[in-house]
Amino acid sequence: MILTSSIDQRDLCKSIEPVVFIVKRDESTRAWVESTVASAGLRAISLSSASELTSRLTPGAVACAILDVTLQDASCFELQDALAREGVAIMFLTREHCISSCVRAVKAGAVDFLTVPCDENQLMSAVRDALEEARSSLIRRVQIRELRSRYEQLTARERQVFELVTDGLSNKQIARRLEIADITVQIHRSRVMRKMSAGSLAALVRIAVAIAGASRAYLN
Repeated sequence: MILTSSIDQRDLCKSIEPVVFIVKRDESTRAWVESTVASAGLRAISLSSASELTSRLTPGAVACAILDVTLQDASCFELQDALAREGVAIMFLTREHCISSCVRAVKAGAVDFLTVPCDENQLMSAVRDALEEARSSLIRRVQIRELRSRYEQLTARERQVFELVTDGLSNKQIARRLEIADITVQIHRSRVMRKMSAGSLAALVRIAVAIAGASRAYLN
């Protein structure tokens, strides 16, 4: 993990009960999926529309959604994008044997694309993979929130030093760039390392990469 913390994020996320949302127009298939998922000891919520699903989502959930290619009130791919931004893992279960839809869904991050009929083992294998992806996503989100919280504790000068250090500049180069003494750079650098809980330069660089990557993802 990127972070060291008094709280083990992995254990924390494991304690959250996962939920499987089933969004399909076909009632018989929806009922079969719900029964199969529930029989495996997982919480299953059966829904008929995208709007029902979005109204049931809660922050910090470990959730996956089983979608159909055709939904009555939304584009399945627009819904997939929206759910992905919320950390919900996606898999498709559909009667349509459409290669282009499968390729598009998987490229957009779908864990699997199954066609009906499929057997219970195949379905549950995909569901477990999706929930594991959702759990990993939640862990990453928790880590990024903590990193951002630590970064916000830095002073304006410390942020400048943070950026320059993680860009690869030496203390002397930073001192010249900021027009301050070498010893002042060392003091700021030490404070940055402590506040960001980074035990090494490599760890600090990984933190900078993680924060930058999360910011780009948010903008996209």
